Amino acid sequence: MLVERPFRIVNAAGDLIRGDFRYLDDGLLKPLVLVCHGFNTNKDWGPFPYLGKRLAEAGFCTYVFNFSHNGVGDDSAVFSEYDRFSKNTPGKELDDVQTILNAFAAGDPGGGIVDVKRIGMAGHSRGGGISVLTAAGDTRVKSVVAWSTISAFLRYTPEEREGWVRRGYLPLRYGSTRTLLRYEVSVLYDLEENKERYDLLNGVRRLKVPTLFIHGSGDEIVSPDEARSLYDASDKTLTKFVLLEGAGHTYGVEHPFTGTTRETEVLLEQTKSWFHKTLTEEAR
Repeated sequence: MLVERPFRIVNAAGDLIRGDFRYLDDGLLKPLVLVCHGFNTNKDWGPFPYLGKRLAEAGFCTYVFNFSHNGVGDDSAVFSEYDRFSKNTPGKELDDVQTILNAFAAGDPGGGIVDVKRIGMAGHSRGGGISVLTAAGDTRVKSVVAWSTISAFLRYTPEEREGWVRRGYLPLRYGSTRTLLRYEVSVLYDLEENKERYDLLNGVRRLKVPTLFIHGSGDEIVSPDEARSLYDASDKTLTKFVLLEGAGHTYGVEHPFTGTTRETEVLLEQTKSWFHKTLTEEAR
């Protein structure tokens, strides 16, 4: 039987991390896979609940969660925490992941269910970058799958930067649609002051764990060249790059989720295969 239950974790700053913990109730100790959403999405967006369920059915515990400053509250269907979102940084997301890893290491929520020596991370877009940086610096993470990953967090033009500083904030769009979301200028300064910490190319060079990069050839949001550049900088004895012909940034799935797609199923099978290969008892 598949068990699904919400689980909340509070980080050191008192911020709430909302997530869904899923696993098969079969009495077996299982690897854990943390699933990191990308920019402007959340744990309930599009395919993320489906992916969490399917990976759990394949024998992994999964924790699909919201970063504490992603802009949504208890109702993941709407953005409601605009001020919190406006202060979000990669550092806050990296700290959230550390909080989650510490919670599972302490046996909460996965005591007697999760094998904390077998932890993997799967991340989409910005979440792929967070997964890579976490694995590069935390030996508790043993495997990574990066879906449609970015290769840099500081990705703004000089013109955008100038307007950002002049206004004191950067208005954000989703595709061609302007939103109410914005980043305060403090986010820009954080990106610039921590550019070494957030450097994904250097991060991938430090990776010592198996890492799979999956990207769609038709991705118009994040070019497949970004994932390719990370793969090119990596240790090829540990990494693999898979290009899905014709797939877009979200593999044919939008929100609300109305059903899976061929591209999503290929993504899922590649991900399951990678984690089975790298997080088994034999690979531990």
